[in-house]
Amino acid sequence: MTGATAAHRALECIAEEWETIADRDAALETFTQRVRAIPAAQPTALQARQAATPTATQAIQVRGAAPSASDDHCASVRTAFDETIRRHSGSGCEDESRFEAMATALTDDIAAALATDTGWTPPLKAAVLEAVSTSRRELTVRREILREERSTFETAIAEVDEIVGWLQATADESFLQCGFDDLQAKHERLEAYRDRLETRLNRRQAQFTGSLARDGPSGTRYRSVVASIYASGSTRYPLLSTATRLYGICGSCQRTVRAHLTRRV
Repeated sequence: MTGATAAHRALECIAEEWETIADRDAALETFTQRVRAIPAAQPTALQARQAATPTATQAIQVRGAAPSASDDHCASVRTAFDETIRRHSGSGCEDESRFEAMATALTDDIAAALATDTGWTPPLKAAVLEAVSTSRRELTVRREILREERSTFETAIAEVDEIVGWLQATADESFLQCGFDDLQAKHERLEAYRDRLETRLNRRQAQFTGSLARDGPSGTRYRSVVASIYASGSTRYPLLSTATRLYGICGSCQRTVRAHLTRRV
């Protein structure tokens, strides 16, 4: 069981997710630099009136504007998106796929504004940059969760390896040849292991409810991120799975030891 539990494999998932986040953050940073370098035209009187309308789409779109060089700038933004964020996400090459990718990364309103060549204005440019900043802040939160996950699993795996190592070392022992004191010591050790595993399970549940880190991500957010990290594995909750399984094994061994103890009384 040592080295082959769901908890051990989870560390690989964490490492892969860390690399994915690093790649995406680099793509967002490159996209940001390219967007900042694209000049935006000042809005016309018509565009200014539309921006004053209290709807998200009209605030960043410039419908009805006469074609201008800023239309080419929208195309430049789309190209920059294709060559950075979209390439990283692995989206297809169809226009519909691009729109969906932009809507996911930048919001529906921004994707619609950029797709219709309605004008690359300061409000639209600011909206794009703010959307990217929001995405990068979300990646920062995800990194914090990954750091906590890695620390949690490294500590838990050390505990799992200790327990499994002892179980394997005593697996070939004959309880019939053990004295009463030896059996009692084994029973107490197994009880201690079960207590530690129960504490580990309770702490893990507390992470999901957000009760361990008052200033950290909410429990709901933490649980959803954790589930996505391990979605490709055999279980979405590898630590709970491993600790629960090991808790059961220790319980079974303890019952066997207890049966031998009662025969000695």
